[in-house]
Amino acid sequence: MKILVTGAKGFIGKNLIFELKNRGYGDIYEYDIDTKEELLDEYTGECGFVFHLAGVNGPKETEEFMQGNFGFTSLLLDKLKEHQNRCPVMLSSSIQAKLDNPYGISKKAGEDLLFEYGKETGAKVYVYRFPNVFGKWCRPNYNSAVATFCHNIANGLPIQINDRNTVMNLVYIDDVVDELIKALDGNASVDSSGYCYVPVTHSATLGEIADLIHSFRESRNDLQIPDMADGFTKKLYSTYLSYLPKESFSYPLKMNIDNRGSFTEII
Repeated sequence: MKILVTGAKGFIGKNLIFELKNRGYGDIYEYDIDTKEELLDEYTGECGFVFHLAGVNGPKETEEFMQGNFGFTSLLLDKLKEHQNRCPVMLSSSIQAKLDNPYGISKKAGEDLLFEYGKETGAKVYVYRFPNVFGKWCRPNYNSAVATFCHNIANGLPIQINDRNTVMNLVYIDDVVDELIKALDGNASVDSSGYCYVPVTHSATLGEIADLIHSFRESRNDLQIPDMADGFTKKLYSTYLSYLPKESFSYPLKMNIDNRGSFTEII
């Protein structure tokens, strides 16, 4: 099957494509903002599934929200219609689609457009309203608190928390990718209102997240392994490791010497 991934160079896109290739899916059309637009026509004519991950969440101008989250979705669906390609389409949306702000309104418009497309064409559509997604390769100092905390603490930089009690609803990138591949196989998790979801989610306050990441940094200094009994801690630690500078993965060895000889302990 030929798979089209829009937003291929983004956080979710890079992780999804990596795992698709790892699982043997070889025919992947990667489309991003710098891809020649005429290729979209070719890709939509040949693909058997669309992961529509492209979108705008931090533009310079407010109008760009609607252009990126509704306008490009409209273009994509029009191309599929031109080719009479009724392949399944997955859309990456956000829990903010419930909110009355420019970003939320634009995401909701994209959702409504895809649902209407599904009714009109008979194509299967999968709309995922993701909470805060965290994991490797997420851009720090942009729109992810977890990525920013991990990057800054790993590199000895300060972090800023306005309210330690703010609760974050989180989903781990590997769990997202697993769910998306289930959708590809026709086994998406769908709720009673028709929206798709990732079954495994986590909640934590900003203060708890920051304290955990600080403890990860200290554990490497103390040569201690963090307690991985909790699934969220394990996922957050894996994320933290991905932001460590390369030189942080080596330690100087201490040699103990007395009249009996020398001894060096390695853990």
